[in-house]
Amino acid sequence: MAAHLTRPRAGCALHGALYAATAIDGVTPLVHATPGCGVQAGLWHGGGCSSGGAWPTSNLSEKHVVFGGASRLREQIKNTRGVVAGELTVVLTGCPAEMIGDDVAAMAQEARDAGDDIIDLATAGFRGSAYQGYAAFLEAAMAQAVAVAPRRTGLVNIFGPVPHQDGTWLAEIEELSRLIAGIGLTPNPVFGPFGGLDSLRASAHAELSVSVSPWSSAAVRALDARFGIPWIESAGLPVGAVATAALLAKIAAAAGEIDEAAARAFIDHERRREAYCLDRLLETLFRQGGPRAFALALPSLHASGIARFLIQTLGWAPAVIVLTDNPASDGRAALQDGLSAVHYSEDDDEIADLIRASAADIVFGSSLERIVADRLGTPLIECATPTNRLSLTTGFGGFRGSLALLEAIVTAAESK
Repeated sequence: MAAHLTRPRAGCALHGALYAATAIDGVTPLVHATPGCGVQAGLWHGGGCSSGGAWPTSNLSEKHVVFGGASRLREQIKNTRGVVAGELTVVLTGCPAEMIGDDVAAMAQEARDAGDDIIDLATAGFRGSAYQGYAAFLEAAMAQAVAVAPRRTGLVNIFGPVPHQDGTWLAEIEELSRLIAGIGLTPNPVFGPFGGLDSLRASAHAELSVSVSPWSSAAVRALDARFGIPWIESAGLPVGAVATAALLAKIAAAAGEIDEAAARAFIDHERRREAYCLDRLLETLFRQGGPRAFALALPSLHASGIARFLIQTLGWAPAVIVLTDNPASDGRAALQDGLSAVHYSEDDDEIADLIRASAADIVFGSSLERIVADRLGTPLIECATPTNRLSLTTGFGGFRGSLALLEAIVTAAESK
């Protein structure tokens, strides 16, 4: 029998796919489910960068549950294409539509036969969390990609941060784009203001794909299988100069012809900036308690990178590390490589018990860890959703992310 989860911190698969679709200009999501499914997605936490709630839906009622909702979906597809100015429609199914067996694929095929650009995707909540919905959306989008133009030299696909589910997703994508551009390549972020449907389609023409999360692993492999686009995987976002420089070196080597001197100059410039700022914080960090034992409860996008930065750069020790998004077992080895006290849990009560038992001096997590941090009398650094921290421009990945993390540590410790 499956175990229940207490206060899970990720929405369902429908939410993850919906968040991804809404983060690509030119893509229109259409929710085939009851009104509550769309409402819940709009209300779910967005880490200060909410996904909102304006999207078409078939609004299934009891009548449709009894007699079927396929005809209602046919009507809504027609209405959506006539009213909403999107080039690609993605039909996302909720639990009711899949439980009653609506033939969504047939309705989508009818629309394609009529000349519409449309994808249908099974995203019922029982299929998993928002992270799994994001992964399913990416796979479906890559399956629709068509390479009709020559490879674009220097173009690098960026995948990993889950829009709206990862609280700092936009800042992380923009920092990764800045880093890739800094070594002389062209970033292709897909999601956010500098992505869009054109970027999604261009992913089939890229020279390289970079994945910084296990949830985008299948997508980069699909691009390789279909179009021969090589890929690089990172065990989460790199945090700080050491990890970021190592990832950029791999990207530069895989991308082929770049100006190596200019790339080295960019990396050295960023290294100096971190070293300069860190030197000026050492006295403050020592005065606040010196090396500490930390507890960390974060999804895989941030968990490993932040933990390694705290250990390797600050000399702190992990009391407990909890990855809260339950990544697949085949991706866990890389995530926990070289780390100790690693656990995997999506359950709020279990996570709180692990942190409480660790007797950590400082906690990195979401606002859900506020209670246990207060009971331990330790500072809490909010790095994940749900969070009260607004993070439109500042994430925790890359060169700049490590400085944001240091700022948060010093500020939180001073307030205690």
